[in-house]
Amino acid sequence: MLKAKLVRFDSVDHQERRPGVVLTSLVDGDTGATQISSGVAEFAVGASAPTHYHDAEESVIVIEGEGLMVINGEEHIVRPNDAAFIPPGAHHSIANHGGRPFKISWTYASINWSTTPVE
Repeated sequence: MLKAKLVRFDSVDHQERRPGVVLTSLVDGDTGATQISSGVAEFAVGASAPTHYHDAEESVIVIEGEGLMVINGEEHIVRPNDAAFIPPGAHHSIANHGGRPFKISWTYASINWSTTPVE
């Protein structure tokens, strides 16, 4: 039987995956999840994640700031409380588009998802 668990933001690692982009995984296999992974990503002013895709469904919700999200070549300016559903294989990128930090919440429908860069 699965056990509920509270994860405090300050209790987990925050990884700077690229300059100005900090990823924090909050729910994953290490916390007991079996079907989802979720966390937050913070983008400093001017920071971005280049075009990539995943092998699992992804949900993104903007928490703060303003970003530019490109999904399969279509550009979207996103602001707090905007959300995106990104199916497996969809090429997408995200960038801070404003003058202050940009923060999103992300969720994958898997604990074993992968990211593949698009060149």
